[in-house]
Amino acid sequence: MARILVVDDEPDVRELFNITLKMAGHVTETASDGLEAVDKLKAEIPDLVLLDLMMPRLDGFGLLSHIRKNMASQPIRVLIATAKVLEDSDHEQLDSWPVVGVLNKGELDIGQMVTIVRDALQRNPKNPEKNGDESRPASSEIKKGDSS
Repeated sequence: MARILVVDDEPDVRELFNITLKMAGHVTETASDGLEAVDKLKAEIPDLVLLDLMMPRLDGFGLLSHIRKNMASQPIRVLIATAKVLEDSDHEQLDSWPVVGVLNKGELDIGQMVTIVRDALQRNPKNPEKNGDESRPASSEIKKGDSS
C-alpha cells in the first residue's frame, strides 16, 4: 500500500484515478492543480505523485520546477499522466528527477495503469535511472500495449 497524490484539473479523470488506485489498495489524496498540490506536499510527502501537465494556475511543469527547487532533499517520485503530445522540449524537462515515468492518458487502460503505478513505485525516488532496469530511460513513454 502506497500513499499517492493524484493531481489533475479534470474532475472525472481525477476521480477515476482516485477510485482505481484505492481499489488497488493505495491511500490517495487529490489536488485540482499544482498550487493545491504544493500545499499538500508541504503537509506530507507521498510515495508517488500522479501528475497531469496541462492545468490552470500552476501546471505540471511548474510543479516539477517547484519540487526540483524546494524539495531536492526529499525522496519523491512523479509519474506524469498526460494527454499532451510531448515535444522535444517537454521530454527534456521530463527526463530527470523526480519524474519516474510518463503515461499517455489518451491510450490508457485502467488495469494497465495499476501495473504502471506499481512499477513506478519500485523506482529509486532519488535517482530514477538506478531502478534495476538500466535499459529503460527514467521517463519512457508508457503506452497501451507496451509490455516492457
